[in-house]
Amino acid sequence: MLALIVCVSFDGFCQKGKKTVKQVQAEAAKAKKEIERTSKLLKETEKSKSISIERVTLLSQQIDERNKYVNSLQQEIEFIEQDIFSTNAQIHTLTAQLEEVQKDYNQTLFVLYKVHSQYEQLIFVLSADDFNQAFNRLKYLQYYSDYMIQQSERIKSLQDSLGVRKYELENLLTKKKNLVGEKQSEARKLEQDKYQEDITIKKLSAKQNELQKKLAQKQALARKLNKQIEDLIKAELEAKKKAAAAKNKTTTTNKTSTESTLTPEEKLVSKNFAENKGRLPWPTVTGKITEHFGRHKHPTLEYVEVESNGVSIATSKGSKARAIFDGTVSKIVLIPGRNTAVLIKHGNYYTVYDNLTSVTVKAGQQVKAKQEIGTIYTDPETNSTVLQLQIWRELEKLDPEQWLSK
Repeated sequence: MLALIVCVSFDGFCQKGKKTVKQVQAEAAKAKKEIERTSKLLKETEKSKSISIERVTLLSQQIDERNKYVNSLQQEIEFIEQDIFSTNAQIHTLTAQLEEVQKDYNQTLFVLYKVHSQYEQLIFVLSADDFNQAFNRLKYLQYYSDYMIQQSERIKSLQDSLGVRKYELENLLTKKKNLVGEKQSEARKLEQDKYQEDITIKKLSAKQNELQKKLAQKQALARKLNKQIEDLIKAELEAKKKAAAAKNKTTTTNKTSTESTLTPEEKLVSKNFAENKGRLPWPTVTGKITEHFGRHKHPTLEYVEVESNGVSIATSKGSKARAIFDGTVSKIVLIPGRNTAVLIKHGNYYTVYDNLTSVTVKAGQQVKAKQEIGTIYTDPETNSTVLQLQIWRELEKLDPEQWLSK
């Protein structure tokens, strides 16, 4: 009966959904970690009087993460409620079994009480009408003696099992109480996040013209950087074509594939870079993506349209930018009105690390994956620290989110 209850309970658990308790707990832990990371970045932006788009994005992300966390907590509570139901059912079954065994034990004990002394047992055997009856009476006494021992052991086993289940039930109830309390606390924080997001959006909306002007300036500088990077890559590709043509004493055309101009070492680097798609380390130790690749509407401010050749990663003040793969520093790019960018070559792939306030590498230098290349700039007005990462395959712009590890 007990095994049946456990089985039914387990089947119900499996039918609840595809997720297991461990998966839900892992999702909750991940969401909590992301909330802590985002909260840290938000606290830094709170120190500034100016409001930035990065802050709105972080608030929006925090709301999503907290929603995920609250949902995970609710799922975990539901799993615990199932366990509580199953444990209660087991306790009920064990209690019924214990009562039944104890009743049987007491009845047997009453029977044996009549011949409880060795003398009475001997008289009981010797008073038989014949030898066969005496033998049967002796076997009867031995059977009941063994039966009483077995029943006594079974009672102890049931009592122990019952104690264990009651202890488990107590722990489950305590765990549920703690989770419910944490869920309620997170729900209150979620409402506060939404309130802060609404206030921030209203403040930014009031400065729509000023905001769009700043964005236009930022986009203009971004286009200058993009042009300079394109020119640098074109120049390198053209130089390689000319060098290959001179070596082979042939004339190459623009239609000639640049793959053939790569050295064996560069081909190997390119191959290794491509094979690590989705597994490349982040260019910062910690960070959150606040702007995605391509042209798109801002996730919260509908009137704001942005275009990005890479991804923007918000991180902590004083954070260092790191190379995401082994390569060679191709160029340190300086554009008036904006901060420094570093261009690193990985065979026929290039990575760009933009918005650095200081650089610790130089052109022509070999760098390793995760090697620090400079300090990321912190905007004194918004107190936000944002690195822009770009990935190019020759002149083709790629989405860095598809290349970085999850």
